[in-house]
Amino acid sequence: MTKPMWAVLALLFAVGLVLGPSVAFAQEQKVKVQVEVVLASNKGTVVDPPELGKMKEAFQKQNFSFTSFKRMSLDTVEVGAQKPTEVKLPNGTNASLQLLGMKDGSATLRVIIPNQSSVEVELGRQGAVYQKAGKHVGGELILVLVPPSK
Repeated sequence: MTKPMWAVLALLFAVGLVLGPSVAFAQEQKVKVQVEVVLASNKGTVVDPPELGKMKEAFQKQNFSFTSFKRMSLDTVEVGAQKPTEVKLPNGTNASLQLLGMKDGSATLRVIIPNQSSVEVELGRQGAVYQKAGKHVGGELILVLVPPSK
């Protein structure tokens, strides 16, 4: 190689060292997750909105006998591996979601809820994942995590 070619290669290498981390960060793998916060309680029999009737049935099959289900929030968030995504809960705390990996169309997330153990959940083709998220006004907050849509 000629001397100018070495200079060009050295310059490209130096630029790669400087820009490398930001380029890698820009290509960080992320996944969209629908996050619904539901208040499940035994105060009344309200199921609001009516789509939560499926959740009520699923809970009854598992012997969780809540009679009332009320949606507190519904958002779609983007979850990445570099920095946890915060989800505000009505009890004044935040749940954190972090992407651990993707494999065969399934996302593995770490879910961290204050005063509870962190758990790893797999979002794939099985439908929604329910995660207890703490107490609130005489009931339990439940995070409903829906897998990324294709």
